[in-house]
Amino acid sequence: MSDEQSGGASELKARLQECYTYGNQKMTQGDHDYATEMFIQCLLGDPANIVYIQAFILNLRQKYKDNKKGNSWALLKSGKIKTALKTAWVRQKWKEVLENGAEALKINPWDSNAYLSMGRACHELDYLFAELAYYKQAVESSPKDAEINRTAARALQEMEEYDHAIACWNRVLQTKPNDDEARKSIGDLMIEKTIKKGKYNASESQTGKTTVQYREDVQKIDYEERKELSAEELFEKNVRKNPEDITLYIDRADVLFQSNQIKEAENILQRLLKVQDKPEFRLRLIEVQHRRLMDDLAKIKTNYESSTKPEIKTQLKAQFASKKDELSNVTLKMYTMRVEQNPGNTRYRYDMGTIYQSQGKFKEAIGEFQAAKSDISLQGECLLALGQCFQQIKQYKLAMTHYRQAVDSITGEGDSKKKSLYLAARLAYGLQDYVQADDFATQLAAIDFSYKDVGELLDKIAEKRIN
Repeated sequence: MSDEQSGGASELKARLQECYTYGNQKMTQGDHDYATEMFIQCLLGDPANIVYIQAFILNLRQKYKDNKKGNSWALLKSGKIKTALKTAWVRQKWKEVLENGAEALKINPWDSNAYLSMGRACHELDYLFAELAYYKQAVESSPKDAEINRTAARALQEMEEYDHAIACWNRVLQTKPNDDEARKSIGDLMIEKTIKKGKYNASESQTGKTTVQYREDVQKIDYEERKELSAEELFEKNVRKNPEDITLYIDRADVLFQSNQIKEAENILQRLLKVQDKPEFRLRLIEVQHRRLMDDLAKIKTNYESSTKPEIKTQLKAQFASKKDELSNVTLKMYTMRVEQNPGNTRYRYDMGTIYQSQGKFKEAIGEFQAAKSDISLQGECLLALGQCFQQIKQYKLAMTHYRQAVDSITGEGDSKKKSLYLAARLAYGLQDYVQADDFATQLAAIDFSYKDVGELLDKIAEKRIN
């Protein structure tokens, strides 16, 4: 891979990670539609990443409140998507299968056929772990479907996931008790599993039984589904085998975070840092701590509002103040680390500027907003913020220059446009430039005459101009 290609891959990875971060933030705030758009970029940008797959599915299932059926109009809405998915499948356009499958899941995140199609696409693209992730979701969505379990079992066997494969074949037998393939496969899998553990060789066991004899014995057992390891047990088992495999910790922490087990995710990341202390891992930990503190504040607020005892309210008020200070420190640390590790990320620079501005550190904020304003998508917001910061440090001419630029840069008639016009009109009035003040205030009144005190401001400007 050339340096240019390597750089492009790094930029893509950083962009997808940024989408993932914002998706998680929006998901926790309940903005599931925005989170979906963020996660789908991750899903299609890096189809092999199972963390992105899990986040995409978790967000959608939260959106539909785990109703097991998705959108109430799913059957009517999914017709064209299912046709497109089938067409892509027939033509073996595997990237299109993933795209259309994701669209189908947006309507119904329990669509087992969509999961099955996406699993097959990942198989063809050699994304083996993603393949298993989709098959797992297909089985969970339709646990009694024999063909889905059959497909998943075959894939699991190829990956030497013997216990999970046997569990799938057992589910096939529950639906089709006389299924020859299922019975034979279970016997074969148990032999492979035993050989893998080193208890038997391919021709003869330590007890002298041939493979054929052993299979016959295996097939006489009761085929009730074995209890599978929990996710936590599986994680601990894998860590014991490979204690320095950092991906085990990262993946487990992400899953816990997405399922709102924040304290548990924090503990996993602290264990990761003992294995390998890297800046990006410390950033992950501080982000999780930030989320925990936000949750703590929300709980304290809820308890305060529901409590009727004055002494309890006093205690909770003190706890809230203390926790808020802690959150403020962690927030600053988190954004500082983000900027240090990604100095070219304009969104992080803008966020850092916002934090400085909220803490009254206006000169520091100015530096961050100036670094971020080269991003056309952030330019208007940065110019508005710069105007406010320059005004706070009494650089009024610079403030007015930036307010003017913000008015010109911000399109539409949203809050940022209104705020820019209002602050520009107010500052112009304070600088006794009544012509400009009237121009800005008139533009604002044309958009929203009820905005703050713009009507009174226009009257004051008119009175000054007459006199």
